[in-house]
Amino acid sequence: MDIKSIVYSRNVVEFATVAREYCAFLENVKTHSRKSFVSASQKLLPLLYYKTSILPETEPIFDEGNEKFVTEDFYFDVQNNLKLLLGPHDDFLEIYDPRADEGEGLYTASISEYLTDIWQDLKNFTMLYQVGKVEVMNDALWECRSNFQEYWGIRLANTIRAMHILLYTGIDLEQESETDDEVKDPDTSNWFITRRQNDLNSEN
Repeated sequence: MDIKSIVYSRNVVEFATVAREYCAFLENVKTHSRKSFVSASQKLLPLLYYKTSILPETEPIFDEGNEKFVTEDFYFDVQNNLKLLLGPHDDFLEIYDPRADEGEGLYTASISEYLTDIWQDLKNFTMLYQVGKVEVMNDALWECRSNFQEYWGIRLANTIRAMHILLYTGIDLEQESETDDEVKDPDTSNWFITRRQNDLNSEN
């Protein structure tokens, strides 16, 4: 399969759509209450994992690395906004990580850090993908797929677990949050996942 067929294949186009929605979701985190953010994350993160896991294999074309768009300031702005929103619920006990062997099998991780690490990679990918040059799109796809397999895929999986715990174990998500009631739940009617769910419901 030639690289143009790869980068414009259905799986890649749908992944790019979900990646853009994920980036916008984190960049507009101030429009969420804590509860609405956790609830939306619990739906969006598994979709992102699935769409990334079925990306086609490809090989890089250029020897030099891809251009990066996320600056250190941009990264910390996103992470700090997430950390402020999650408050006392940002930290969670991590599992299935090589570092677990160094101690007692568990250590504390940060949801905001994990989500921002994923965002950084997806933001760089989406910026390169929209360039429209197939060689650049191909290398961006290769790098994103490789980083998912080697680095942030396990972080995404563990963050899904953390979101499940926050939603379904009786945790008070309004703890230490004075502004949650003032923020309306975001409109997700145009999200890719919402449209797909509506399509599936209409088919049944």
